[in-house]
Amino acid sequence: MRDFLWEISKIFRLRFFYLVTRGHIKRLTAIYVLITSFLSLMILGGIAFFLSWPLIFPSLGPTAFLIFYAPARAMSWPRNCLLGHLTGMLCGFLIYFIFYCFSPEEAVQSEFGLTKTLFVSGAVGITALAMVLADILHPPAASTAMLSAGGYFKDPIEVLGFVLALVFIVMEGIVIHRLSGIIYPLWKGEKSEEQPFIRTKIGEVGEAPPSDDPYTNLAHRLVNRRE
Repeated sequence: MRDFLWEISKIFRLRFFYLVTRGHIKRLTAIYVLITSFLSLMILGGIAFFLSWPLIFPSLGPTAFLIFYAPARAMSWPRNCLLGHLTGMLCGFLIYFIFYCFSPEEAVQSEFGLTKTLFVSGAVGITALAMVLADILHPPAASTAMLSAGGYFKDPIEVLGFVLALVFIVMEGIVIHRLSGIIYPLWKGEKSEEQPFIRTKIGEVGEAPPSDDPYTNLAHRLVNRRE
């Protein structure tokens, strides 16, 4: 019996956190992202098929990739995924409403003219501004803003389906990461704010001064100054 349990315990060696100790981190990460992204969307598609609900949306693909590729980054945490997409959807709906009041005929068309492109671009810009100010960075949310502002969501059922699909994706990420032995928060981690990595001509923002020259150091401090 003891030998049998020992053999069964070897199954846990297939978990990601154990395999990475053996090396080949890049290959294992690629395989892990391949399998988990495929499974998460296939499960979501299966639920959509059996329930006859719209649960597959273009902007959820990048979200699945981020969740499984970079679970330690704040932009992949459930808080940022949910609030980021909801922010993008609300900003998109606001712009679509303004666009509809301005030009109802062009707003309902599927083709993208110059005016519609202008409004959709504005939705992306406002969403980006809101995410940065609220510290809920999640890049795929910009595509949700485009979908909303472009009139992709035709009725409340699709809106509800998107929200449910987003919750399902996040829940799948939590469960799969737990089974794989990867730390992934239920809502957010300890440090939820991430400063952008910027490289300038005088050095990298946030890094040590690039030289001993006092003028360069002064310029570097000015670049890194944040209110």
